[in-house]
Amino acid sequence: MNPQDHFHGLAIRGTIRRRLLVNALVDPDEAAERLPAGLRPHVIDGRTVVGCCLLEIEAIRPAGWPRAVGMPLRAAAHRISVEWGDERGGTVAGVYVPVRHTDSHSAVLIGGRGFPGVHRPSTIEISASESTIGWRSEPIDSNGLGVRVIVSVDADGAAAAIGDEVGATCLGASVGLSFDHRGRLEAARMDPSHRDAREVTVELLESEFLDSFATAEQSRSYLMSDAEVRWTRAQSPTPSLLEVGA
Repeated sequence: MNPQDHFHGLAIRGTIRRRLLVNALVDPDEAAERLPAGLRPHVIDGRTVVGCCLLEIEAIRPAGWPRAVGMPLRAAAHRISVEWGDERGGTVAGVYVPVRHTDSHSAVLIGGRGFPGVHRPSTIEISASESTIGWRSEPIDSNGLGVRVIVSVDADGAAAAIGDEVGATCLGASVGLSFDHRGRLEAARMDPSHRDAREVTVELLESEFLDSFATAEQSRSYLMSDAEVRWTRAQSPTPSLLEVGA
């Protein structure tokens, strides 16, 4: 049996302790060079948002299982804002994720097999105080794309990120596309209980992914905290639609 068939209806849930979105704006033509045929860059004011989504999840588990059996997960997803056509002729906006890294052995084992989202192994360290958060991901394999970031957080800052275009783009995207272990495009939907986030100030940023874009200009970054979250398998673009969009 194909493991994807066995897990087809599986939903995953957990609690977002922290979700740090570190962003840059790039030329859409450069972003397009990184995308599978049929996906196109999502453009705001002549630019495309690319970024690193750094996740710290608590009690991640199959939906319906008790919280007590859940496990922690830390992950770094490298993302490009994209859009594609659906079967009704509309446009869907989401993100394309060329690489994800995690310190969770379970996510490495299941991702791209039993549930969408290939994860590659990494050592991830997080340090936090009332005013700063430090994050470091060092991939174990040869794919690179390490990231190190330190941000300062205004504890009294208002949660208003969804009100600007960059925030609306990176926080509003629900569907993430990536290739499974067989090279097939698959999709997962992420539904947090809220999308409130506050803007943070980046004090230090070392990202091999963001640095690989010649046109990258650092943009606004955001922190989401304390949200229940659910992931489900989503409809990926069909090959015929990808061919039309190519």
